[in-house]
Order: sequence, then C-alpha cells, then structure tokens
Amino acid sequence: MVVKQMGLDGQDLKRMLENAKLCLEQHIDEVNALNVFPVPDGDTGINMFLTMESAVDAVNKSENTSATAVADSAARGALFGARGNSGVILSQILRGIAKGIQERKSFSTLDFANALHIASDEAYKVVAEPVEGTILTAIREASEAASRAAERGVSFAHTVTSVVSRTKKTVEKTPEMLPVLKEAGVVDAGAKGLYYVFQGMKDSICRKQPVRQLAKKLPPKVASTRQKKKVYGFDVQFMIQGENLPVEEIRNAVIAAGECPLAVGDESLVRVHVHTMAPENILNYARSKGKVIDIVVEDMDLQVQGKAKEGGSKSASGKRRSKQASK
Repeated sequence: MVVKQMGLDGQDLKRMLENAKLCLEQHIDEVNALNVFPVPDGDTGINMFLTMESAVDAVNKSENTSATAVADSAARGALFGARGNSGVILSQILRGIAKGIQERKSFSTLDFANALHIASDEAYKVVAEPVEGTILTAIREASEAASRAAERGVSFAHTVTSVVSRTKKTVEKTPEMLPVLKEAGVVDAGAKGLYYVFQGMKDSICRKQPVRQLAKKLPPKVASTRQKKKVYGFDVQFMIQGENLPVEEIRNAVIAAGECPLAVGDESLVRVHVHTMAPENILNYARSKGKVIDIVVEDMDLQVQGKAKEGGSKSASGKRRSKQASK
C-alpha cells in the first residue's frame, strides 16, 4: 500500500473520480441485479455509472485542475447526466463534496471528511421521505467513519480505507433495516453502488486498479419478489432551464406528482425525477416554468416485467442508447 501523507490536489481528485467510474462500470450487472427498491427495474448500476461517467467527462473537458474546479465540474456534470433515483442522489453527493472543498487547490483528510458530511446532508435534503437502509444510510455512516479517521491524523489511504470498510458493513446490514431487501435476500443496490465508488477512490489513492469480477447471479428470491402484482407507472426524468427558476415551488410540484420525487439544482437549471401515473401533467407544469430538455419517460411496469424474465441484468450499451435518444 502506498501511503500519501500530504493533502491531495485536483489531479488526485480527478484520478479518484475516474477510478470510481471504472469500479462502478465493472460491477454494473451485480448492482443492477440487487435492485428491488424502490422499483425492481434492475437499473441502479447503470444509472449510477452513467451519472459518474457524465461527471468524469465534465472534469476531462475542464482546463482548470485545482481541487475546487475538478469537484465543481464533477458536480455539474453529474447533475446533467444524472439518471434515475440513485443517479440523482449520487449527483448530490458529488455536489456536497464540491461544497466541502470550495476555494481549495488541494484538500486534507479533514477537508475530505467535512466534504462527505456535507454530501450526506445534501443527499438527505433532496429526498422528500428519507428511507434508512439505502444509499442515504451508506453516505451518512461513511462520513462518520471519515471524520473519526481524519481526527486521528492518519493518512488519506487510511482515511479512505476506513470509509470503504464502514460502507461495506453498512451495505451488509441494509436488509435488517429495509424489510423488502430481507424478503428478496439482497442488500441495497444504491448503497452497494456507493461502496464501489469509494472502493474505486481507495484504489486510486493506493495506486491499485480495480479487479474485474464476474457479476453475481441474481438471488433466487428476487425473481419472485419482482413478479408480485403492483402498478408502478412511469419513470419521468428531465431538466428545466431558465432564469430565476422557483426551485422550492418546483420541488413541491414534483413531490405532489408522484413517488420517489427529486428536484435538485439552482435558479438556472433544475434536474427532476419522479415516478408518476401521469407524465404529461408534470411535464406541462415544467414547461410553464422554463425550457424542458433531456426528457426521459420509461414505462416501469414493462421494465419490471422484462427484468423478471431476464433475471435482473441490464447492459450498459442498452442504457447508453436510451440516454442518447432522449437528447
């Protein structure tokens, strides 16, 4: 293990993000197969990967290499490329990290711990009804582990190792916190995806490359869980561009529109995600507030039926095509 005692700079952060993306990519099928909450449509892995991929693409296009600039670019890129409930929450975690290292060319372990604390706050803030045993629990407990490690004055390698270790333990206990996971015999997909984000960061700091692993087979109980009769409606995602956008008003409208509502951004750009039975209602509302772009409307009932037949796997290439077609 290579121990780096000094603070990390923008190039270090860039490598951490790139390795996090790579680690997620190598575990897409595994994370997809775990996806039973909130909708068993088997796309958490690909959604988190596409969000991270967009973040890294934005970083690579930026010429400013300070830690602040890299973090800001990643957060903005993640917001533009966020896909699904898990992707939007991941984008807010990156936004929190960016807030935590503002105005810094480099950052310390204490800065990193503070950034994860802010990231946890940002993630909880955007979820109307936070549920424990999910990615929210994982980021909160990861931030606590980072704080304890940083306060001991240990190296970055030890700090991130503590974060990875704690996140792994959190993932393992998610079935005890969320009954639907225990019934299906799986851990939470979003929490497991975040574990791979931190694992990738750790590998970068320790100068290791992620090891490609075979995707784990879908646990037997998951298929039967996905076949239970339930109407899910449509997964609706889009962005609103404009000036002086009423962010809180938009957020309240999205909450009223359906389940898993998320509305994040600022007065010039808001990313929306919601599960609803009437997509046009929220889209028409959004059009009254600004320019609506990057619209994705997916029939979740068809997705759930398809995933039950396929065994829970969704390819990265298939999701990429859907993403490109929506632009």
